[in-house]
Amino acid sequence: MRKPGKKSPVNTMTSKLSIYFASIAVVVGATLFVFSQAMLYWLEDELNSRTLQNSAGTAIVQFKHGASSPLIITTTIRAYNRIEDLPNKYLALTQYPLGFLDEIHDGGFEDLFLYRTEYTHEGKRFPLLLIMNAEHVELSPTEWRNINLISLVVMLVLFLLFGFAIIKVTRRLITPVTQLSQQLKSTDPNAHFSVPRDSATEFNELADSLNSYRQQNEKLIRQEQAFARYASHELRTPLTVIRGATWLLKQKTDPEYQSRQRERIAKAATDMQHTIEALLSLVKQEQAKEDAGLRVITRAEIEHIIEYVHPLADSKGLTITLNMQCEPKIQPSESVLRMLLINLLNNAINASESGVIVIDVAHDQIKVTDHGSGLNESEQSTKGHGLGLLIIDALCQRYDWQFTLSPAAHTGCIATLEFNQ
Repeated sequence: MRKPGKKSPVNTMTSKLSIYFASIAVVVGATLFVFSQAMLYWLEDELNSRTLQNSAGTAIVQFKHGASSPLIITTTIRAYNRIEDLPNKYLALTQYPLGFLDEIHDGGFEDLFLYRTEYTHEGKRFPLLLIMNAEHVELSPTEWRNINLISLVVMLVLFLLFGFAIIKVTRRLITPVTQLSQQLKSTDPNAHFSVPRDSATEFNELADSLNSYRQQNEKLIRQEQAFARYASHELRTPLTVIRGATWLLKQKTDPEYQSRQRERIAKAATDMQHTIEALLSLVKQEQAKEDAGLRVITRAEIEHIIEYVHPLADSKGLTITLNMQCEPKIQPSESVLRMLLINLLNNAINASESGVIVIDVAHDQIKVTDHGSGLNESEQSTKGHGLGLLIIDALCQRYDWQFTLSPAAHTGCIATLEFNQ
């Protein structure tokens, strides 16, 4: 079994990245320093060697015109065309071959540059030795120390600037992650995911997605809770009626009385069947929804639904009017439409004390208008409309319908179900 790796908080990434890039910067800086020093030494020797080599032509011309050895070309360069003219301390230079051009470090004399060659004059060969004192043409130890010190200071400044830039960049990358992690751990249900304004676009998109997912989860949780409460209420009511009617059947043997009880049982069983079918439609597979064909809403179907809520409307002295402009085609079954309209009508009846409730059926929508107290705060908010209306929301989403609540012209509320043909 694979063991999980060692976990470390994202906050430590800033220090880890700083150490990592600091190590790289030190290695690169040291490499560049050594390379620059070597290049300076090489460049210094190369320039002096070329200067000495170019001075050979001047020395040959002057010797051919009768100049005597040693010939002073510059304050630092001397030319010899006879071995016997060399000072005793330079006699060891004769051992170097013709064409030698380089700096010599010898314990017997100071550092110098030597160029040994020869030239021909009047048929005779003459040796030519050009000697340059290195101490007068090379940088002094003090100058080298100053150059090294300046190089180190420049590299240190660049190292600090580089480190500061790395810390700023890593913090800009890590701060949004840290902030989102803390917000995810928060137990506040109203917490809002956010990142600093200067964060990368992807972090802002991630925060927006998390906010969207949280809202969707909260909505689904409310719908699930509403589903459980609604199912419990809607299923217990007919069961209570069935149990009560069954008990009453045992009390009297009068045929008319028993017929009424049987009708109550049959009606309660039918109501339970419609409720179960409508609630199960919420959890059916999407393929089932796609395969369902269109059906026509008839006036008789709407009137049958109105009859179900008539006792409640009569108890409050309300009148329910149906305006059937046409018979539209819809996808939901009779059970689903029944649950939708019964919930809307019950809400309209409960919100009204008198007046008329109007049902308008058009080719693309169904409206239920009441003259009650209007929308309350929970119905106006974006968090839902209450128990029954949450079920309506879920059913409308199931069939791609649009459900809206809006205030009526004077008083009351208009509930609209919009559907696509």
